[in-house]
Amino acid sequence: MEDYPREKFALFTVIAVQDPCIEVSDADGTHYRVTCHPRQAEPLRPGDVTIVDQATPAEGITVVERLTTRGQRDGCRYDLLHWQLASKAEPA
Repeated sequence: MEDYPREKFALFTVIAVQDPCIEVSDADGTHYRVTCHPRQAEPLRPGDVTIVDQATPAEGITVVERLTTRGQRDGCRYDLLHWQLASKAEPA
């Protein structure tokens, strides 16, 4: 069973990357392992912060956009799928 956040504008920080999966942390420190599909964008890197643009629970897809270090959207968008809670001790 997938467990993933559904709130628009939620922020996630990329913790680890193991293509095509990434591990992200939400504002509460909860870690999730997800499959990441870039939409004509560079791959996400550890430390990148993303914001949720659209969540479609029925399809299991969350669309996020990367933010700059100043907190502005940079135009790079990603589809995140297959959300699963991850142990903080086991990176992606």
